[in-house]
Amino acid sequence: MPRRARARGAPSAAEPSVLAAGMVLAFIVFVAPPLLAAAASGAGNASASTAAPAATTVPVDVGLILDLATGLGKKSLLSVDMALEDLYAARPDFTTRVRLHARDSDRDVVTAASAAVDLIRDEKVSVVIGPQSTLQAEFVTYLANKTKVPVISFSATGDAAIQYHLPYFLRACAKDSFQAAAIAAFVEAYGWKNVVVVYEDDNYGVGILPSITDALQDVEARIIYRAAIPASSPDYLIDEELYKLMTMQTRVFIVHMLPGPASHFFARASAAGMMSEGYVWIVTANVGIVLDVLPQHTVENMQGVVGFRPYVAKSARIIDFMSQFDALFRAKYHQAHDVRMARPTIFQYWAYDVAWAVATAVEKVNRAGLANIGFQTPQDVGKNLVNGLPTSTAGPELLSSILEADFDGLAGRFRFVDRHMDVPVYEVVNVVGEKARGLGFWSPGSGLLRLLNSSFTEDQAKSSVSASEVLKPVIWPGDSTTVPKGWDFPVNAKVLRIAVPVRHEFKNFVNVEANHNTNGSRASGYSIDVFEAAVNRLPYALRYEYIPYDCANSYDQLITQVYYKKFDAAVGDVSIIANRSKYVDFTMPYTESGVSMLVLAKNDDRTTMWIFLEPLTEDLWIATMIFIFFTGLVVWMIENPKNERFQGSKWKQFSTSFYFTFSTLTFSHDQIIEKLHSKVVVVIWCFVVLVLVQSYTASLSSLLTAQRLQPSVTDPRQLLRNGHYVGYQNGSFVHAMLRRLQFDERKIKVLSTLEEYAQALKAGSKHGGVSAIFDENPYLNSFITQYGKDFQIVGPIDRTDGFGFVFPRGSPLVPDLSKAILNITEGCEGFQIQKKWFGDATPSPEYGSPDTDSVRLSLQSFKGLFIVNGFALCVMLVINLPEFIRAKSTELRNLSLQRANSSGEIASDNEPQQLQNNNAAPGEPLQIERETD
Repeated sequence: MPRRARARGAPSAAEPSVLAAGMVLAFIVFVAPPLLAAAASGAGNASASTAAPAATTVPVDVGLILDLATGLGKKSLLSVDMALEDLYAARPDFTTRVRLHARDSDRDVVTAASAAVDLIRDEKVSVVIGPQSTLQAEFVTYLANKTKVPVISFSATGDAAIQYHLPYFLRACAKDSFQAAAIAAFVEAYGWKNVVVVYEDDNYGVGILPSITDALQDVEARIIYRAAIPASSPDYLIDEELYKLMTMQTRVFIVHMLPGPASHFFARASAAGMMSEGYVWIVTANVGIVLDVLPQHTVENMQGVVGFRPYVAKSARIIDFMSQFDALFRAKYHQAHDVRMARPTIFQYWAYDVAWAVATAVEKVNRAGLANIGFQTPQDVGKNLVNGLPTSTAGPELLSSILEADFDGLAGRFRFVDRHMDVPVYEVVNVVGEKARGLGFWSPGSGLLRLLNSSFTEDQAKSSVSASEVLKPVIWPGDSTTVPKGWDFPVNAKVLRIAVPVRHEFKNFVNVEANHNTNGSRASGYSIDVFEAAVNRLPYALRYEYIPYDCANSYDQLITQVYYKKFDAAVGDVSIIANRSKYVDFTMPYTESGVSMLVLAKNDDRTTMWIFLEPLTEDLWIATMIFIFFTGLVVWMIENPKNERFQGSKWKQFSTSFYFTFSTLTFSHDQIIEKLHSKVVVVIWCFVVLVLVQSYTASLSSLLTAQRLQPSVTDPRQLLRNGHYVGYQNGSFVHAMLRRLQFDERKIKVLSTLEEYAQALKAGSKHGGVSAIFDENPYLNSFITQYGKDFQIVGPIDRTDGFGFVFPRGSPLVPDLSKAILNITEGCEGFQIQKKWFGDATPSPEYGSPDTDSVRLSLQSFKGLFIVNGFALCVMLVINLPEFIRAKSTELRNLSLQRANSSGEIASDNEPQQLQNNNAAPGEPLQIERETD
């Protein structure tokens, strides 16, 4: 198991690692001096002579801790010597000279810590360069913080080295977490979703896990396994871990190790046949940096590996340094058999820049007036190993001066950002032949790029279909140019074991029959045909076998078997629901979704006696009647003065006007109007009537049809209120949905067969049956194809995602099969499969009950017409009102004069008539006769 990374926080004396190191160091203090003296005479004195101060200069002691037995240690020591020589040759006016004291840490953490104690306590160094590895740097950082001696490492890239936030430790290199985003971008570009991280089982290896995990999650990829391999693992342990990786489906591996353990690991991977076609190997920067200088036999085992490393642009200064370095290194160490191993890497560039920065900072502090760069001896010296160390008086000033360094170094701009070097660009390389071939670059602002001056933006890079459009073509392991799909069948399970549920009903979805010829089983059905059609569309062969599984009418048991990997997949009519998706992955659904309600159809041909009123709402009826009378009034007002048909008694005028208006409803009105204004009013009104009549006819037809197709139940709440019985399919998750809808358990019945469905609905709740059956739409559609005319589907009542195929979490088959299913369901092949099992047409559910309100016409629908008509009526009313008033005034005057004349004639003839009728009976009216000419 991988070790836990140390928790962030301030250093504590109670930490086990610190106590253990202190106890070991206490022992080494008494034993190590002779050994350290020998190492100093063999290495330190030779390097110190390089920086021997002149008589007029001030010597400043600087410590250097390296693994001098390694190529990195030897090269870095030479690089530091070259930096000091070049600096003082270019700046002869410097008043200080760095005097190096090199110590060999012998690739051991305790030895490196002992060397640091010796340099600080005995040599009184002002700055320590190193140590070389992250593990060695962890304890040295405590010494640096305790003694205020700045410690600068150019090769401790692990994140664990600075997790304690100790201010006197500086990292003049790029920390490992920087490359996590670059690796994740590479994984995303090729569409890989699952990866395995192989890391060194120590604090250095564990340090990258948080950052690489987060970066992969950001691109929707995940780490499915972490292989922790100790640095000194024997071959058989590495082989066991490699075999475990071979039994997984994932074929994308990210290796985070130091170069030595990584070389051993890839040698075993090559022997196990895992450096062949189909595999993807990605190495992090510590290995990527040294790919050009690894031994030939190691490079042969890493063919096709993709690596990441900080990018350093080739310049004239770099080329000149490489030439001098190669000559000096081969002359000093007699390195002639392998030219590759004499080349410098970016670690040597960083070492060169660090030495330059330290020497410059020492000179700056000395010129600032702190000529006595020394130490303050504590009072309790000798009583405690750590507390007895002296404290540097110039440490804070030296630290500040180093942090302020800003110059163009060999590795680029030398500038500290949050106490480490900021490397904005990584180079992506591919091991081909004897060298690492450049594929492209990655930067935070632009993502993956083939060239640094490319016009691609980050969004464009992310939208690319594949990395081949951005990076140069990769030569993958096995000399393959085909992009690996990132997964393969495990070596121990080449045939997928696919569970098929044994169904006793709805066999048109899944039907399992015994095959007597093979003593096995044969599966068929709609679900089986869709799965096999999807498999045939995959770009690779998929071997599988069907295994019948009787899940006792509960598909949750089937899901559990796939979750525990008893089966590699499950194919059948398995519904996609949220609770199941927590444990397994589903492909894209291949059927329609939703849960609906199956009810008995009510073939009621009877209609209500007032159904003719239902097409129009009350407000529309009222508005229509108002406009009928208003239109008749306006027509009467316009026509009355001069049209004799609109004259006469009041009852005659009223009946003529409004009979004419009503007759326009059936367009049977007579041509009795004469004036132009009346005709304008009638034309506009007839248009309104035309729209109303046509809409009324269509709405009434819909209502009459809906009356005949009305289901017996339209709402689950109606069943709840009336206490009706309901049913569901045996073993279905719909039972939980009914309980969620608050149906009483005693009112829920379990049904198993199609015949039971039909019989229960026909019997009804009052006769031992049910009033409705709740089930998924595919099952109900299958039922309707056989019993269609007597039943109806009402819904959907609840939402589901339909049927899908089941795979374990993270299965790489899911996206490929989902794409294939989408192509099938959208094309003719899906229709042919559906026709094979369900006939020419599969009925769709009637979504919702027949709603008469949806076909009724309201005033809102005709508001525009009535506004136009009302406006026209008002205009005609205003135009003709004065004429109408004048006509009525004239008529009244004529009537008054007529009455006046009539009354005068009666007064002159009144007396003779009275004399002639004196003999009339009382109470009888006088008979007045009027003489005529």
